[in-house]
Amino acid sequence: ISNETYRAHALVVLAPHLTDVLLPQALDWAREISNETYRAHALVVLAPHLTDVLLPQALDCARGISDERYRAYALIALALHLPDVLPEALDCATGISDESSRADALVALAPHLPDVLLTQALDCARGIKSEYHRAKALVALVPHLSDLLLEALDCARGISDQDSRARALVALVPHLSDLLPEALDCARGISDQLFRTNALQDLIKTLTPSSVDFPLWQQTLDGLASLTRPHFLEALPDLAPLIIKFGGIEALRETVAAVDDVSRWWK
Repeated sequence: ISNETYRAHALVVLAPHLTDVLLPQALDWAREISNETYRAHALVVLAPHLTDVLLPQALDCARGISDERYRAYALIALALHLPDVLPEALDCATGISDESSRADALVALAPHLPDVLLTQALDCARGIKSEYHRAKALVALVPHLSDLLLEALDCARGISDQDSRARALVALVPHLSDLLPEALDCARGISDQLFRTNALQDLIKTLTPSSVDFPLWQQTLDGLASLTRPHFLEALPDLAPLIIKFGGIEALRETVAAVDDVSRWWK
C-alpha cells in the first residue's frame, strides 16, 4: 500500500490477527512510514503483539521519531513490554512542550511506573502550568501517591473553566467520595448541554450504593432531568444499583416498564 494513511489504518486493523510469521513484515511496513504520527500509531498498535525478537527493532524505530509527543507515545506502548524502557519513556514525556500531550503521556505512564520513578513523574506534573492539565496528571498519580490527594483536589478546584473543573472533580470522586456533592453541583452548572451531559454521565459511573444517600440521590435525579431522552436512557444501566437501593427491585421493574411504554408511544 503506497498511501501511508491507508497503510497505517490497515496495520491497526490487522495487528491483532497477524501471525508470528507476518509480524516482521508488518513492522517493516511501520518503519517505512515517513509520517511520524502514523508511524508512532502503527508502533503503538503493533507493540502488544511483537515477539521478544521484534521489540528491540520497534524500540529503535520509536527512538528515531523526532517529534517528542509521538516518540513518547511509542516508547510508552513499548515500555509496557520492555520495562527497562520506562525511565526513557518518562524522560521523553517530561520533555514534551505541549502541556496537554505531556499530561496525557503522564496519565498513560502512571499505572506502570515503579516507585523510584514516581517522584520524577510528580515533579513533571507539578510543572504543568495549566490547572486542568496539571490536575489531570496529578489525579492519575493519586492511586500511587496517596498523600497527593489534597494537592490534586486544590488544583482541580482552582480550574476556572467549569467544564474542565467538573471533569477534574469527577475524576477524583473514586478517591474521595465526600466530593460527590461538589462534583455534582459543578457538573449541573455547566451551561453547554453537551459538556454538561458528558460530565453527568461520567459522574454517574462513579456512583455506588454506599456512596449516595437519599438527598444526594434526589440531587442526582434533578441533574439528570436536564439530559435528553437518549442520554438519560444511556445512563439508566449505571443507575440500576441505586434504583434498587432506594426503591427495591420493584422500582427497577417499574422503571424498565416505563421505558418500554414510552418507547412504544414514540414509535
